[in-house]
Parts: sequence; C-alpha cells; structure tokens
Amino acid sequence: MSEHDDIRATFIFHPPVDDAAAWHMTIEGFVHILTKSFPDAFTKYRTSRLRGSDAVDFEVEIGKGVWLEGVAQTPVEDSAVITLVEATAREAAEFALWIRSSLIPSPELLRFSSDRAMESGYDAEWQLPPSSEVSDVEAAFLGHLESVQ
Repeated sequence: MSEHDDIRATFIFHPPVDDAAAWHMTIEGFVHILTKSFPDAFTKYRTSRLRGSDAVDFEVEIGKGVWLEGVAQTPVEDSAVITLVEATAREAAEFALWIRSSLIPSPELLRFSSDRAMESGYDAEWQLPPSSEVSDVEAAFLGHLESVQ
C-alpha cells in the first residue's frame, strides 16, 4: 500500500479542448469497449443535466476488490468526458492507461484535470505523460494534485 492511497480526487479525462471531437466517442461505443474489457462492469444509461446529453454511470473492478465509479458523457456530438469519482492517483492512472490503450484513436489525445484544479480556478488541461508505466502516470497525477492546492 502506497503512502498516497488515502489521497482521493475526482479525475476528469477528455480530448484536447481545441479538438473536442477527436475521440469520436459514443456512449454505446464506450459501454461496448468497457464491458468487453471489464466483464463485471455495471452500467446505467441516463440523460445528463449537462445540455441534456447522453451519459452512462459505470462501476468497474480494476483489481481484486478495487472498484472505480465514474460517468461517461458526450456533451456534444463525438466529444467525450469521462469522470472518475474519488479515485486514488494509482487507480486513476490504471484507468487512464486503459482509456489511452483501448478507447481513443491516438495516445496524445488524452487530457485530464481534477475537481481540485477546477475548485482552485485552474482551467488548464494537462496531458498524460507518454509512459505506459502506472507508476509514472500516478506520479503525474500526484504532481498535478499538489500543484493545484
């Protein structure tokens, strides 16, 4: 267990702001890939309060007994926002690497932020490091959280 396991935040993943449709994501496509990768996934479709767009609540087990909750939505056509609720940096890193390798067309199209950044007035987008190592992405998330305090 890492010393950072008790630090939890809500992480937001999205395409670059200047290329919002870069993922070409649909809710149905997201659910298909999610349930193929995580067979025990729970999903529930709904209409988001954000512009009345389609959304899906989901819960996935990323490790033995480690479950993540989140929401995927398409605020505008082909655009996407995937939110993980109260995840550790390590859990978020594991899921972000899954997004990058399974869901989006090109690795450089993944940006992230957090509830802490937004609450502190930071509207910048951060790019995931190019590494495929969970520990490197975890370190980037921890650095992000520290920088927006």
